[in-house]
Amino acid sequence: MSFAELIDPLFAEWDKPDCPGCALAVVQHGRITYARGYGRAHLEYAVPITPASVFHIASISKQFTALAIALLEQDGRLTYDDDVRQYLPELPDYGARITLRHLANHTSGLRDQWDLLFLAGWREEDLKTNADVLYLACRQQTLNFAPGAEFLYSNTGYTLLALIVERVSGMSFRAFTHDRIFAPLGMTHTHFHDDHSEIVPGRAYGYLPRPGGGFRVSIPNFDTIGASSLFTTVEDLALWANNYADPRVGGHAVIEQMLTPGVLNDGTVLDYALGVSVAPYRGARAFGHSGADAGYRSDFVAFPEHDLAIILFCNLGTMNPKLLTRQIADVLLAEHLTPTNQAAAVSVDTALLKANVGLYRDVNSLETRQIDLRDSGLVIPYVPGFDIPLTPLGTDRFVAAGWGFEVQFVAAPRRLEVYAESGIGRPRVYTAIDPAQLTADTLAEYVGTYHSAELDTTYTVERDSERLQLAHVKHGKLALTPTVIDGFLAASPDARADLLFTRDTTGQISGFDLCTGRVRQQHFMRRK
Repeated sequence: MSFAELIDPLFAEWDKPDCPGCALAVVQHGRITYARGYGRAHLEYAVPITPASVFHIASISKQFTALAIALLEQDGRLTYDDDVRQYLPELPDYGARITLRHLANHTSGLRDQWDLLFLAGWREEDLKTNADVLYLACRQQTLNFAPGAEFLYSNTGYTLLALIVERVSGMSFRAFTHDRIFAPLGMTHTHFHDDHSEIVPGRAYGYLPRPGGGFRVSIPNFDTIGASSLFTTVEDLALWANNYADPRVGGHAVIEQMLTPGVLNDGTVLDYALGVSVAPYRGARAFGHSGADAGYRSDFVAFPEHDLAIILFCNLGTMNPKLLTRQIADVLLAEHLTPTNQAAAVSVDTALLKANVGLYRDVNSLETRQIDLRDSGLVIPYVPGFDIPLTPLGTDRFVAAGWGFEVQFVAAPRRLEVYAESGIGRPRVYTAIDPAQLTADTLAEYVGTYHSAELDTTYTVERDSERLQLAHVKHGKLALTPTVIDGFLAASPDARADLLFTRDTTGQISGFDLCTGRVRQQHFMRRK
């Protein structure tokens, strides 16, 4: 069978005249051997997606920010082990040194910018800038954890790295990356998009499904660059993929540095390096990154031992390009990959599945995870209307296919352990907890107004019949579902957060701590 006959059926669901889709490029031995567009780049004008369509590729951007820092290090202008406050002195002194390497490895402990902006009141459609991110970062008085103690993905670090590039080079980040990276590689349709009003010829619009059918436009409205906002084509990114094998920009030493895994304070080796994941796939060495912003989804993965790279950009927010690129790799590298776990063939008794259903809480934060049983099996309800399915690898081990993690249920003491699918790094441990049982009278003591000085914003907790609601002037109201004692989950299709109310020495409610996963213990004081 031809390549097209093997690969094109994977995209049949989206390769329609009234549907968003993807642009694909396969790079083998330094050249594009297959490139195609599936679906539409612009639904209103029925513009088809082609390999020349320009996409917002979200977090794939990070490797270019990491490279920009490495180039300045090569110039002798800075080092990855410098203190971030050497270049951004307005950041708080947390009593522990945060280095540029911490920022790039996601080990800084800094709270994530997107969660902070949302919590502070920014709506999805509000314009966001690097100055906004710096403003909120400077207001934060505590970290998620001590620098180097853990890995927790934080976009804030990469926005700060872009600001450092500007301060050290004296150039805008867009100009620096153009002059030092994109122009030398001939990436003529690539730029960091720092002006939301700029017209971009050939741009693919992002989309999300509309309840009831059809699609709605979903385009990021921000001028933040560094963590995201790279605009490019699969054809241009193919040129970048070749730079890993034949480094025209940076040289071999810089590329080797970018692919060197980060290490935690206790010696734990990560599956993340400088702006790229370095997790193997089915026994094959691999590196790359995925991206997700608004209605855009993207993935880039390279298999250096096989001189292969797969690039996939999509303009529909419900797509999972990481799963699709691995399915393509399964076809192209069928003779070279280790056998997969026969997950689909494993049958687990319903009674055993039911034993895992329940509420679990992260031992290092307030974050909770519910495990439910559906007709299809165990799922993790993420936000209302969206579940992450768990496919059994055995009676107590499951994989979230395409989501990059596996889970292990442990009976004694009862807990849930979440591992990177690569098996590299430490698991996140969630202990089983019994949901709190609240009476109508108990709910009344939580009602009140709560303010965060770090976010400069206020929320109210209101009572609606037999339930509590968390209200914000910009975000409306979210129902609060009881979890642990004094704990609640606020969830909507767009957001989720765990709250744990705090009490003073007299036992009265004094505030609450909030956790979104990438923001921990964001404190709100109760106003009298």
